[in-house]
Amino acid sequence: MDWVIGDSADLQVVSQVDRHGKPLNTVIDMRTGLVRNDPIPDDETLAKFYSEDYRIEYKGQSRPRKRQILRNFRRAQAFYDKYDDVISGVNSVLDAGAGSGEFLYLASKFADTAKGIEPNREYAQYCKDDLGLDVTTAHFHPDVFAAGSFDLILLNHVLEHLNDPVRYLSLLAEWLSETGTIYVEVPDIDVMSTFHTKGRMFHFGHIFNFNPYTLRAVAKMAGLVELEATKGRGANTTGVFFVRGGDKQVEPENRANAEQTLKLIKGHYAGEFRAGKLKKPFKKVAGQIEETLSSRKYNTPKEIGDLFVKTKG
Repeated sequence: MDWVIGDSADLQVVSQVDRHGKPLNTVIDMRTGLVRNDPIPDDETLAKFYSEDYRIEYKGQSRPRKRQILRNFRRAQAFYDKYDDVISGVNSVLDAGAGSGEFLYLASKFADTAKGIEPNREYAQYCKDDLGLDVTTAHFHPDVFAAGSFDLILLNHVLEHLNDPVRYLSLLAEWLSETGTIYVEVPDIDVMSTFHTKGRMFHFGHIFNFNPYTLRAVAKMAGLVELEATKGRGANTTGVFFVRGGDKQVEPENRANAEQTLKLIKGHYAGEFRAGKLKKPFKKVAGQIEETLSSRKYNTPKEIGDLFVKTKG
């Protein structure tokens, strides 16, 4: 955990408020470029936050809106289409942090076994009741699943919420079958710094903020290496397929990466102009309007999901 925490001499404060203006101390490790909340919340604090408070605070309600369901099913289908060569032949899937279940629902249509784990009680119950999914309401723990249980594990916008990324990636690696893969996707702090509205970045729930280098570095520390077949498609992104890769490795320092990330964060808070930045809020609103109108014709989440199952063929 030392590499992830960093040495106090190398930590630099980049923000003291969250995206809503509430107090939140955020630091960057100038040896590596890893950005995180300081202090890191403990297990007990996070267990309560994610089981009870997170969805209300982050999404404003305990059940997903229909437009969000439609958006997530579109994302899920695009993902499965893009990586069909990797996913073809997968028999067992775990969605670790299943959220509102769209990725898991589509996986349940092609995999013999499709399970989810979701710590938030309301969302886990929604997945069971509204989508008929096999979801365990729990936090990640070694006893939840047996070693070698899954050919594919999805960790989609979850790792940033965990207080020890190396520990949890190591746990998930144990749940992989011998030839299994784990897909990890997180927000890219460099992209966020470039395109997010000034001040709208950090959040208590996003404990760690990765970029392409630091994501791969923590994966190596957990004994994971990037899947060769998808390196080209995942290059310079924070959406990566990993496989177990032998000895756990501690990455050397990368001060150039840290300097670049710090420069982008400073530019963000200085209101630095980037091409396309002004269009982003308008595109977001336009997208929400389209999603709202398109989703109104469907009565249930399953109706929306089955639309994508059918079009996938």
